[in-house]
Amino acid sequence: MKIKGVSSILFILVIFLVLLPGAISGQVNVVPFGKGMPAAEKNGIFYALPRNVIKVQLSVSKTEAFKGPYADFAAKYLGLSSFIAKNSVEYSIVDVNIEVLAETDPEQYYFVELDEKAKSGRSLIFAMNEQGFISGYSDASKMPGRKQLTADGKPLSSGTGSPFIDLFQPRVLEKVDTIIRRISVDTSTFEDVFIKRSVSERSAEQLAKEAAELIRKIDDNKFNLITGYQEVNYSKDAMEFMISQLEKTKQEYLALFRGVSRTSIAKHVFYVTPGNDQEGMLETVCGFSGSEGITARNTPGAESVSLLIESMNQISSIREFITQREAPLKGKRGLYYRIPEKARISLKSGNRILEQKEAMISQLGMVTFLPAGIFSYVKLNSLSGGIEFISSE
Repeated sequence: MKIKGVSSILFILVIFLVLLPGAISGQVNVVPFGKGMPAAEKNGIFYALPRNVIKVQLSVSKTEAFKGPYADFAAKYLGLSSFIAKNSVEYSIVDVNIEVLAETDPEQYYFVELDEKAKSGRSLIFAMNEQGFISGYSDASKMPGRKQLTADGKPLSSGTGSPFIDLFQPRVLEKVDTIIRRISVDTSTFEDVFIKRSVSERSAEQLAKEAAELIRKIDDNKFNLITGYQEVNYSKDAMEFMISQLEKTKQEYLALFRGVSRTSIAKHVFYVTPGNDQEGMLETVCGFSGSEGITARNTPGAESVSLLIESMNQISSIREFITQREAPLKGKRGLYYRIPEKARISLKSGNRILEQKEAMISQLGMVTFLPAGIFSYVKLNSLSGGIEFISSE
């Protein structure tokens, strides 16, 4: 399920019902849709209770390993035993975040009937959500896009260039030979001198050998600086700068043998709307593979990433009473509200639990109503639709 702008549209942020003392009786009657349609000539206000949506955000690390162009000669010229022997890509889940959000419940719309006494006395005050229309409906069709970031938090470039610095430019070798040709005429000898030029490309092994020699020269230069071979009294800052630059150049040459790796982070967001089944629910949100990363559900070879929601049955003792109370009654009803149920929410990859938390889920609880004309001030929770504050003054 996808939600557009869930963070900015929290339905029923605050619902206030304020009735002036002495002008309460007979002013308000709340009619739930689905159990009867209010008369068309009635005046009133629409509102809806929220339902919860579980937002799951997975941060997936992608590590790309690139074989160095001179990796085949790493042992021969540098004696290296640890280097990247082949290109590879590896994925891992590095962070998980579970968040409970709210949206309008399309099955929980209500109509607040206002009679003439309430209209003329101006005794009712409703504080709606930030859009000013408490019964608004959210179009949940788009998921926020995801950004890929490098390990240091910068946007990952989409280019496909080589990760290695080309330290050998150009790659061709110009060969100059001097040829002396002796020419004898009778008893005289002449020398005809001409120059022959030829150009040949250096092989990978030649380049690797040169790089290895440069690495050794860099080590020699560092040693000479540290031991004071030049007999020059360098300042501390100058010495540190020269050594750091030599070390940086050395690492660039070593990368041609050892290879390099690059890490980026991609964030994937999924939304799951729990049902009202007291037995709970298990829903697969995606698949995951160490070689492919996040995949579609039921992808062959990928491990299922599933969201498990289990009701903790903390309100089981009042369910029967509320159900009986909902039987058809004559007379007016006050504001409808939710009694949410506590649930354990677990995100699993295969048999591993990636994240687990407990939260109140409104759909797993009950919906009931206040008596009409008793309470003068009611505040509902913006996330669960339950009562936060109530007053009969």
